Parts: sequence; structure tokens; C-alpha cells
Amino acid sequence: MNKTIDINCDLGEGAGNDLAVMPYISSCSIACGGHFGTKATIQETLRFAQDHQVNVGAHPAYPDQENFGRISMDISLERLRDSLRKQLDLFFSLCSTVNHIKPHGALYNDIFSDQEKATTVINVIKEYTPNGKVYCAPNSVFSLLAKQAGLTVLFEGFGDRAYTENAQLVSRKISGAVLSDKEKIATQVLEMITQQKVITIEGNSIPLNVQTVCMHGDGKNVVEHLHYLSRVLKENRIHVKAL
Repeated sequence: MNKTIDINCDLGEGAGNDLAVMPYISSCSIACGGHFGTKATIQETLRFAQDHQVNVGAHPAYPDQENFGRISMDISLERLRDSLRKQLDLFFSLCSTVNHIKPHGALYNDIFSDQEKATTVINVIKEYTPNGKVYCAPNSVFSLLAKQAGLTVLFEGFGDRAYTENAQLVSRKISGAVLSDKEKIATQVLEMITQQKVITIEGNSIPLNVQTVCMHGDGKNVVEHLHYLSRVLKENRIHVKAL
């Protein structure tokens, strides 16, 4: 039986390859000023997505462009709330068909287990889309609270990142955290889709049931990796389809 999967990419982040990845994906999350992004970069990525019929979502982050939003910030919940509102105000003013919202980087990782931050993010999201979609990690505190709050939760896996035993992403500070071999990436994505599992960095198999798979738009050789992944998915009769 044929299967489908949403392939998403984090874009509008200055990597310069947004247009090149569009043919291989069905959804994208666009940086909206926290870790990267301006009105001009958002508008450009929105145009590319519209031309390729790719769903678009907002990609808010910690207010930390210096570190690209990839370092956890010890900031007040009020400051986090204000920053998220500023980012979403900008994105929603430019885009009338927002498919989803997906937190970025360290914020995404922190709300895996931080209940206060997760609740803050959820409350802000509900101001903009009360019953909207969020992309998030399976078994995270954020996913559980988002469901309770009435948001539509789509579980996300990562094709180009290694996993720990508790189904979190391995820190980028650790060797092997980022997958760089196209065949290993394709194998990991196939296992997520067909077997609902992933092999951890320690070599163990853990369950991971996802509806969407992310490839980082700023990843090295991401266009080549997506091209190869697209071929492998077709060979296995797996269709890329937006959610």
C-alpha cells in the first residue's frame, strides 16, 4: 500500500538555497525575525513557496540572531512572550494562509520538557490560530499541552539529525549529531515512515511515530540530500504530501 509523508524544511534563514529545495518538499517553516528573518526575506520565501505549491508556516525562535537561536536562553516568560508576539505579528501580516507554527532551535528543544516555556509558547500561538497546527517532537511536554489546549499536533521527525535514547535530538556540540551521508539520511527517514522507529546515536532502536519529517534548510548539501531522498521515497512508493 502506498504511503504519504510531509517533508518540511526550515527556510528563510539566509542559506541562499530556498528556491532550490522547493521541488522536493511539501511544507516549509519560515524564520520570522527571532533567529533570522526580515520582511523582505519572508516575502521572498513566501513567493517561492507559492510558486511551488508548498505549504508555509511560521518559525519563531528565541530573540537571538547572534547565535542563530541555537543556544538556550534564560529569559523571563514575559520577554519570551513579547518576542514571539513580535515575530508572529510580522509573519501573519505578510501571510494570509499560515499552515502551521513550529518553534525553532533551542526553543524547540527546551519546550520538550520545560512546562512553563511550553505553556507560554502555546498561549501565544493560540492568540493567532486558536485551533491551528503545530509541528513538534513526539512525547514532548509541548505536544501534550498543545493537545490539551485544542491545537492540532503534528509529530515531527528529523532526517538529518541523530537521536538520543529519550527521543530528543543529540546536541550539536556532540560529534555525530548532524547526519551528513545522504544514504544514512534516507535510511533514517524510511525507517521513520515504514517502521515508526529510529536508531539512536548509541545504536539502539526506539519507537518514533511521525507525520512530518524535517530537513534543515541551512544544512550542508541539503539540496543534494533532498534530491536523493526524493528518489528513494519514489522507489519505495512513498508520496510527499502536505498535511
